[in-house]
Amino acid sequence: MDLAPGAGFVPLADLVAGGLAERICTRLGEPPRRVGESAVVMGVASRLWSVTVVSAARDGVLVDVEALVGDDDEGALVLGLAQPRGFLDPTVEEVDAAIQRVLQPLVESFDLSPHLLWGNVAASLHAVPRVHDLPAAEPLVADLLTRAPYAGQLDASLAGPVAGRARRRTCCLFYLVPGAGVCGDCVFDVAPRR
Repeated sequence: MDLAPGAGFVPLADLVAGGLAERICTRLGEPPRRVGESAVVMGVASRLWSVTVVSAARDGVLVDVEALVGDDDEGALVLGLAQPRGFLDPTVEEVDAAIQRVLQPLVESFDLSPHLLWGNVAASLHAVPRVHDLPAAEPLVADLLTRAPYAGQLDASLAGPVAGRARRRTCCLFYLVPGAGVCGDCVFDVAPRR
């Protein structure tokens, strides 16, 4: 996260509306636009979880998501904090509400299945303790994963501990990128025929 964002940083909604999905598709070799839309949600969600869950679990601080801005370099997303604002000792409900304020309008802005897009969000959330090597985040992540709209997005019979790997119930469509296969947590064992 950029703590001194420059003039290229704009509100996340403006960044998305300004063609972020298209720029991602260009960077990925021109897959169908729906792949870019899925990647937008996955990218924004993973960065939001990193900013919110990591700081809440590690430091007891919830960044004010209203102060978040974004920029991209040919589709590679970077978040910035326009103003150093936050809240101390956030509850799970406060973390969830902050994320929902950003992601609900984003999910609603695309024509893709909300189930697929919330699957992206849940998969990104599930990865936080492992990606950040932060076992202290596991209780917060586990609690969030029991709440709508994340609940039920991962296959609990294959999930194991939160820090382990889970299997999604949906596909993020990455297999449609030229030369790509399925992700490690995909609902498919092999890429569907195109």
